[in-house]
Amino acid sequence: MAHHEDLRGQVAIVTGASSGVGWQSAVRLAEAGVRLCITARRQFALEQLRMEVLQRGGECLVSEGDVTVPGDVERVVRECVAHYGRVDLLVNAAAVQSYGAFEQLPWEHITRVFDVACFGYFRFARAVLPHFHEQGHGHLLNIQSMLSSGAAPLLSAYSAAKHATLGWAKSLELELAGTGIHVSNVMVPSVSTPMFDHAPTMLGRKPVPVPPTYDVDLVARAVVRLAKRPGRTSVPAFLQGRLLLALDALAPWVGKAVLGRFGARMQTTGTPLERPEGNLFSPVEAGVGPRGSVPPTPAWVRFTATLGLTALAGSMLGGAALGARSVARMAR
Repeated sequence: MAHHEDLRGQVAIVTGASSGVGWQSAVRLAEAGVRLCITARRQFALEQLRMEVLQRGGECLVSEGDVTVPGDVERVVRECVAHYGRVDLLVNAAAVQSYGAFEQLPWEHITRVFDVACFGYFRFARAVLPHFHEQGHGHLLNIQSMLSSGAAPLLSAYSAAKHATLGWAKSLELELAGTGIHVSNVMVPSVSTPMFDHAPTMLGRKPVPVPPTYDVDLVARAVVRLAKRPGRTSVPAFLQGRLLLALDALAPWVGKAVLGRFGARMQTTGTPLERPEGNLFSPVEAGVGPRGSVPPTPAWVRFTATLGLTALAGSMLGGAALGARSVARMAR
């Protein structure tokens, strides 16, 4: 029987909480009765989130910090434990990405993406694990990506960082077996977060997520489900989740054909944009809150694309042509 947690009264640290998945996950956890310690680089954004949590009847401690600074990480955990007396759950959600062909990306962009989206997870895990061991229980819940087991053009550094993070999480789960400490992962599809409004780009055009785009609340609700039943890997989306994993296992050429031909077009618009650094090294004022400028893809479009991808994986030439046209229509 699966282990089932009562979340009411538990204490969670949520990183990357100033926007996107981190923000919305904090809101949903607060609604489930979790007491929060939220952290990110933007104090003013965290204060806005704190007000929302309080309005919903939750408890929330704000502790500004940068996941790439070991002293900040240790201080956030220390402040959380001092305030609440313990920490039960770590939600690793902080991430950045940079758009561009691998050969175009500045080396400092590559290392910074790893420092935030991979090593940031490691730092916070190492900071909370001693408390988990002392308590005899704890839960590391990692916001992963479908790119943790796949790839996309223009996001080589981010994809590589997420592959590394998922591999680390799987190894950590084995090391912690029998300790009462659980490791969980949420495999996130493209979601309507401000991440794409923050990200630097080498392309001279506005970047957008690979379609289809899901509402960020899809992931936040998955976080709450995993917090209640830890120790699993959740794939909450179908089209850009379970279907893609199945296709990758049965017909890997499908994903390569689609992303190889349409991937770059899917991730860019015709809108000119010069944003060489974005929020990579310093926080920006724009993009506070759970949702960004790219809305979720309508359900009927996702349904049509599902049929198209399925047909594309079929053996009939006519079906393959239908699938290719359906996917092409989604390319921006």
